[in-house]
Amino acid sequence: MNKELLLKYISGKASQQEKEEVATWIDADAANLKEFISLRKSYDAFLWQDTESLSRKTKKTFSLRPVARRVWQVAAVFAVAFGLSYIMIQAFQKENVEMQTVYVPAGQRTQVTLADGTTVWVNGKSTLTFPNRFSSHTRKVELDGEAYFEVWKDPKRHFIVSTAHQSAIKVLGTKFNVKAYKEADEVITTLVEGKVNFEFNNAGQQSQYIIMAPGQKLVYYSQNGKTQLCTTSGERELSWKDGKIIFRQTSLRDALDILADRYNAEFVIQENVPHDDSFSGTFTNRNLEQVLNFISVSSKVRWRYLNNNADAGKEKIKIEIFI
Repeated sequence: MNKELLLKYISGKASQQEKEEVATWIDADAANLKEFISLRKSYDAFLWQDTESLSRKTKKTFSLRPVARRVWQVAAVFAVAFGLSYIMIQAFQKENVEMQTVYVPAGQRTQVTLADGTTVWVNGKSTLTFPNRFSSHTRKVELDGEAYFEVWKDPKRHFIVSTAHQSAIKVLGTKFNVKAYKEADEVITTLVEGKVNFEFNNAGQQSQYIIMAPGQKLVYYSQNGKTQLCTTSGERELSWKDGKIIFRQTSLRDALDILADRYNAEFVIQENVPHDDSFSGTFTNRNLEQVLNFISVSSKVRWRYLNNNADAGKEKIKIEIFI
């Protein structure tokens, strides 16, 4: 595979056709995947290098241009991006602490290791803000979007995830997933291991918290301050972290909503498309066309592109669903 095309793919500048070409090449052989991961890691290591001017400026923005010098001057973090992801990092200094922002575009995901050893997987359309070093009293990060946390245990310092709608998750050491997009009304927390204190404002706008146990999912409805607690295996809630899409008797509309979110796509559904079709299946690291072809084979539903997404990353893929 042409290295220039792979780098174009990694940096998020590839066209839709080029993305499909690279994805097919990666799927074809395990050696191809190994080569891609190696190139991805090299690219990320280079991306995280810094210039000496960072320490003299109050604010600096990094994008997908090569930047020079030592990675440890930027932050005590290391990011490994998966798939098509690119990272935009904003760093600014305040009292010798550099705040950094990792943004992940739709359809991509990124892994970040924080200064305390906590590992975070950040989903698409998500922004994670964190310091290059934590204070001696607490560890706090801010999330707009979805992320999975494996928090390094520190009995002396709580780890706090501040989310949208005046809610927060407080832990010591645990594994959990948070879905909290500012544009959405719900904040969803799924606990895998350990214990979580979910703090929120109730219907009376009074501060309240709920202690969660492993295997529980909590949905907080910010509009009315109500919550819903249920049990879950976590399989579907965490599937995005491993590049999986899971349908379990999922309706067509719900399946398309999942695909729209995962691949940054917009579906135009014709009126005669049936509502009662449902689908089951698990897809790992599959592109959008492969999943849509499965749906077509399993039903009378057909699909076609309404745009060619030539300006990759700047507009959604638009797809018509018809029979």
